[in-house]
Amino acid sequence: MSTTLKTKPAAATDIEKQIRRGKAVLRELKATLEDLEDRRELAAAKKRNAGKPGTSLRDAAKELGL
Repeated sequence: MSTTLKTKPAAATDIEKQIRRGKAVLRELKATLEDLEDRRELAAAKKRNAGKPGTSLRDAAKELGL
């Protein structure tokens, strides 16, 4: 009785690598888009609150129980 190793053809291995790389790129893009959305929200909040008095770090820490 002989034993044979089952290996994927080279083309299938290349496709698997491409899929893994594609998924990694999509994760990076998603993280970048989330960061950009956060920056947009922050810019809008700064514009909306321009000229309004802020909260001191001490008061904010107190409110958060720090």
